[in-house]
Amino acid sequence: MSELGQMLKKARLEKGLSLDDVQEATKIRRRYLEAIEEGDYNVLPGSFYVRAFVKTYAETVGLNPDEILQYYRNTMPVEEQEQPVEPMIRNKRKVQHSEGFGKWATTLLMWSFVILILVILYIVANQASKGDESKSIDNTNVSEGAQQPAENTGNAGNGSNGNTEEPVPPTEQEPVTEPEQNQEMLIVQESSTSRMNTFVVAAPGDQPLKVEIKGVGGDSWLGVTERDQNGKRLFWNTLENGKSQVVDITEQGVNIRTGRADLIEVIVNGQTLDDGDKTSSKTIRVRAVSEEEAKQLQEQAGTSNTGAATETP
Repeated sequence: MSELGQMLKKARLEKGLSLDDVQEATKIRRRYLEAIEEGDYNVLPGSFYVRAFVKTYAETVGLNPDEILQYYRNTMPVEEQEQPVEPMIRNKRKVQHSEGFGKWATTLLMWSFVILILVILYIVANQASKGDESKSIDNTNVSEGAQQPAENTGNAGNGSNGNTEEPVPPTEQEPVTEPEQNQEMLIVQESSTSRMNTFVVAAPGDQPLKVEIKGVGGDSWLGVTERDQNGKRLFWNTLENGKSQVVDITEQGVNIRTGRADLIEVIVNGQTLDDGDKTSSKTIRVRAVSEEEAKQLQEQAGTSNTGAATETP
């Protein structure tokens, strides 16, 4: 095992991370991570990937990647630089290409000139046609205007003899307010293993869901990522005692990974999640679902939300 590999492995173990945890966080295959720790760089696909993988590995376990690469630059393979290939100039083909382009440009110019003449003729004919139509419309309006005063006079006479009624404004109806239903958040423990617990949460209405991870009793390493194909990091550092991190819960959910489950407290909208199992290293997964889906899972599990969560004052 190389000195660089020993340093990375030591930092990983101090964080309480396995190779599988690092693989999930960095998206680097496990066999490449093992090769880096063993110093067997021939397994990696190229010298460029050696530096990139070592840098990502160092960031994940909390080391300074620039210092690592600078200190161990002599132990890693040197990036291969591709030699530029001088272009071969073939004068004969270049001359033939120029002649062909000249013929093509001449033909295109000739057809463009013909099309331009046709377009001009079309515009002139179209403008002349619109001028004739506007004259006929003006003549029609003049004849209709001469007949309009007689019609208006008749209407005025009828208006003076008839009775007018004032419009009655509509009465406004007060909106009927429905009594608010007392709804509460539903939390169900979907699954539980020695390494992972999964909770589903359903909030009434459009109430947003937020999860708070609070340090209690000491400092502990904490990694919070989005549960999707990208696995975006929301928090990846040491959570100090008494400090908190708050993130939104989506339909995909969030993964909460900690090296000391007994030193953190997970709170969802004021309710603390607790399965009674406080192992050293653990992953807690929380995702948002509809109220109907949460009730179905609750019936299947045979538990209530009070069994999976407690109210936090």
